[in-house]
Amino acid sequence: MSIENIKLLRALAVFALVVESGSFAAAAKKLATSRSRASETVANLEKELGIRLLNRSTRTLTLTTEGKSVYQHASQLQQ
Repeated sequence: MSIENIKLLRALAVFALVVESGSFAAAAKKLATSRSRASETVANLEKELGIRLLNRSTRTLTLTTEGKSVYQHASQLQQ
């Protein structure tokens, strides 16, 4: 498995944890990293995939249609 594939799998895991936690801050706490690092990881994943996964506002995160599909696959990887 290449480094790029490993990075993609890690980013998918971070994305899934953000969705399950409901926020970047909560996911970052579980990952023992910063909120900005978790946000950057998801933003890089979005760039890599060429789609927006989350709609962000100052108070809420919601999955886009594409994000729901990616989350379903990402959550299966964690099992």
